[in-house]
Amino acid sequence: MMKITILQTHLISALAKANKVISSKPQLPILQSVLLEAKGNEVSITGTNTETTIVVKTSAKVDQEGGVCVPAKILTEFVATLPEEPIKIMEKEGALQILCDGYDAEIPALNKAEFPKTTEDKKGKYIELKKDDFISSMDSVLFAAATDEGRPILTGVKIKKTGEEAVIVATDGYRLSLKRAPLPLVEGEDVVVPAKTLQEVVKISQETKESENINIKEAQGAQLCFLIGDTEIYTRVIDGEYPNFEKIIPKQHQTRCVFQKDQLLNAVKSVSIFARDSANIIKFHIENGETVLSANTPQVGKNKVTIPTEVDGEGGDIAFNSRFILEFLNHLQDEQFIFEMTGSLNSGVFKRVKDDDFLHIIMPVRTAA
Repeated sequence: MMKITILQTHLISALAKANKVISSKPQLPILQSVLLEAKGNEVSITGTNTETTIVVKTSAKVDQEGGVCVPAKILTEFVATLPEEPIKIMEKEGALQILCDGYDAEIPALNKAEFPKTTEDKKGKYIELKKDDFISSMDSVLFAAATDEGRPILTGVKIKKTGEEAVIVATDGYRLSLKRAPLPLVEGEDVVVPAKTLQEVVKISQETKESENINIKEAQGAQLCFLIGDTEIYTRVIDGEYPNFEKIIPKQHQTRCVFQKDQLLNAVKSVSIFARDSANIIKFHIENGETVLSANTPQVGKNKVTIPTEVDGEGGDIAFNSRFILEFLNHLQDEQFIFEMTGSLNSGVFKRVKDDDFLHIIMPVRTAA
């Protein structure tokens, strides 16, 4: 029967991380719980949605080893109300008692055997990645992954190691982001990792100030394990054939433009107001050193914005979903970027001025003249 003493700040921090993968409406009731396990001089708190599992380890005084499952929501909410003092936690028959500086609560508990088994794989060797490089690479592509489960393979990010670099790709079928980065992965590594999991890896990495690295290894059952400080994140890789993205990357262009990011961002925001009731379609007309953005919805009205543009080539017309343009610009750190196009029906290509290892593609929208 578990019996421990743990600092309130340590417990609430661990619960916050484990809660990141717990669904409010899980398929199985047990998935609304966290698993608390005490062993040696530490406590591990585990949350899972079966696809992704987060295990957080934190120091504690362990008087008796053991483990128990407790509803995550009520435990987290209660611990958040406690003073920043040591908390005594004792497993009782069918319950967990929590004592802290005059506070006394009992929460119904379940046997830890009911909790989904967590992968324990100590044999594999971790590969160490610089945290900033990993975060920068993922930020470049994650937003382009699909959120619709209709094609599960597109909800993942393809990570493939070839030679000295890793190619990282995300697409939802309407846009694609690709980043080449010198990440020291295993040669031949070729996996599709759920984008939601990678988003949590990025968030936890940003929150974990004391660690400058992320460690990654293959675990049992077609899983990957990410280790960030005191936190382990296990995720299943996605089975299936990823689209041949190399085929859809244009090899040439007829028009090349250089845009100022803030100018275009403000223009798109303005024009998109008038495009909301027409499938968010905004039109670009490029010629003679300027770009005219416009939208026209009879019930709402119409508007256009003209911005100066460095244009090399014949220019022309093309239309996009404004949401895709806005999301790309909001994830772009640069002050300038390059836009390339070949006619109104071929993909638009967005590149960084000083980074040949990145590109973003958006499919155009067909419009009436």
